[in-house]
Amino acid sequence: MDFKRLTPLLLLAVSANLSAQMTDTDDDFGIDITIGAEKKLLPDLELSVEGNLRTQDETKRVERYVIGADLSYKFLNTKKFDMKVSGGFEYMWNQKLEETKFKGYNYNTFDEEGNMMTDYTRYDFNVNERYWRNRHRTSLGVTAEYSPTKRWAFQLKETVQYNHYCYEDSINQTEWRWKGDDEDRLMPSSDQKAVDAKDRFVLRSKLTVEYNIKGLPLNPFVSIDYGCGLNYTANKWKYSAGADYTISKKHKFTLFYRFQTEDDNDEPNGHMLGIGYKIKL
Repeated sequence: MDFKRLTPLLLLAVSANLSAQMTDTDDDFGIDITIGAEKKLLPDLELSVEGNLRTQDETKRVERYVIGADLSYKFLNTKKFDMKVSGGFEYMWNQKLEETKFKGYNYNTFDEEGNMMTDYTRYDFNVNERYWRNRHRTSLGVTAEYSPTKRWAFQLKETVQYNHYCYEDSINQTEWRWKGDDEDRLMPSSDQKAVDAKDRFVLRSKLTVEYNIKGLPLNPFVSIDYGCGLNYTANKWKYSAGADYTISKKHKFTLFYRFQTEDDNDEPNGHMLGIGYKIKL
């Protein structure tokens, strides 16, 4: 296999998809900051912990705070091919932005003979203020990594995620309704609503290609991550390109760009710049 030709093709595929998505004016932009630490408990058993901050709304507001831990065991360790299993837990504080929901209905008037005089559509709508909602995630994954040469690494990770969204009440809501005999005034009224708890299972498949530049502590990478709902309908795509910079044997810095899109309104669609730091203890 000619790996020198394969990587440009992968980069081209990711870039083409990103370029097509950038024409969507509704896309958001956020910053993702992660700080983590790794510790080998045994030769093939490793524990990692990390904290994460992510922004949204063109970086004006926080989208989430996350703390988590992951335990992984490498049960197959050869010169070119490795496999490991992992289990993790994360707790998140998510902020949902203000949301407006419209409901339209036909409004008709008739004369004394029953002939229609007017025919148009009016809209009622609700405005939900931004609010925080807690959530926790449990993950179980299997990772396979193939390194045909010292420079190339190909990784495929399959993960089942269980997400529990906590119950949240006292969400401020403003209801706008047409009032009056002729419904000629749009009037507001205040109310509060609650969001029920829910459970979501997702299967994620992530393919990553990494290359080590000879003579430099720099590893560029590209990845494609697809998630589908198991107990509900959802499609989640993440396209990333970036690089790991090894400061020393114990310190690593990561910079990446990502475009993500999904149809379940779980995370904002759009562009993200990510920065990460990890230390090995």
